[in-house]
Amino acid sequence: MSEDDDRPLTVLVLNPMGEDGWGGVERWFMDVALGLVRRGHRVLSVGRPGALWTRRSLEAGLPTRTTAMKGDLALGEARAIAYWMQEERVEVLCTKLHRGIRLGGLAARFAGHVPVVAFMGLVEAKAGWRYRITYRMFLHWILTLSEGMRRDILAVKSGVPEDRVVAIPYGVDPGVYDVSTEEAQGARRMLGAGPGDLLVLAAGRLHEQKRFDLLLEAFARAREKVPAARLVVVGTGSLRADLERRARELGVADRTQFAGFRADMPAVFAAADLFALSSDDEGLPMVVLEAMAAGLPVVATEVGSVRDLVEDGETGIVVERRNPGSMGDGIASLLADEATRRRMGAAGRARVRERYRLDRCVEETEAFLRRVARGRS
Repeated sequence: MSEDDDRPLTVLVLNPMGEDGWGGVERWFMDVALGLVRRGHRVLSVGRPGALWTRRSLEAGLPTRTTAMKGDLALGEARAIAYWMQEERVEVLCTKLHRGIRLGGLAARFAGHVPVVAFMGLVEAKAGWRYRITYRMFLHWILTLSEGMRRDILAVKSGVPEDRVVAIPYGVDPGVYDVSTEEAQGARRMLGAGPGDLLVLAAGRLHEQKRFDLLLEAFARAREKVPAARLVVVGTGSLRADLERRARELGVADRTQFAGFRADMPAVFAAADLFALSSDDEGLPMVVLEAMAAGLPVVATEVGSVRDLVEDGETGIVVERRNPGSMGDGIASLLADEATRRRMGAAGRARVRERYRLDRCVEETEAFLRRVARGRS
């Protein structure tokens, strides 16, 4: 290894999300940023004033500046960011969304043609002349989370060269999900599960994308076959009242709990018997990785990178999206078969430890960013 390969990098993360926007890419950004810092690199942050990304960057101790990001090509904002990049000798700029690519790309040009990497957790690449110009002028690389997502991005025909779209699997720290039996039993009691209950867990924003309405239909079908089934939905959102009403209409309100936000998710995962994902659309659903790390079998709709994570018949069951009948049958079949649940749960945990560890993700991202920095023009 040369001295250049071993020296610390200086990376800037520019996040255009406003207010309380926090999704999978924000978590990805932060996990990678803090992992790089632990490995001796410098990571700087730019966000909007008052945004959750900005607040958490400051809380994490990252050198942070704010800018309004009111326009894609705000010359004054771009020049201010560029001056900071020059002062700090930034070698790579990481960003997301087209506004981030345009503003960050302009700043990177002003700073001396610093390479720009777009982190894409969903298929955000678009075809069309406006986007082609954006990618050609301001973007050097796309980093995504799985080979399936890489294929989807390339299929858009956005003009980004195939060799400039790279997939590095995200990951979790498996040790976080090693929970004692006492903690798991305590979480079961808090979630209202009795000794004979079989607990189905779902988690996410109470938003249309997650299709918890269809999960309720699937659960009602599963409970007809497995009366001991109980459903817990963890998460907050504007649809809670609608979903509670739907549970009453389906006759499962007494077996369904909307648990709101939970800070003890490792214990919640450990308390459950299986995990269900009913989404209409996902990139790489981290909650599925977390469930697998906790040793839970998964019943999930075939969206995004689910098939990259869940091996159908081995670590869980993959079902057609918007098909509550199929999901309900999958849930019921696993609830009725403890041996299969245990086998799938163990296989899922092993899969996460082998392929989806956060430390591995950080190491591979570090190596990728070094390559990007060395190729700087």
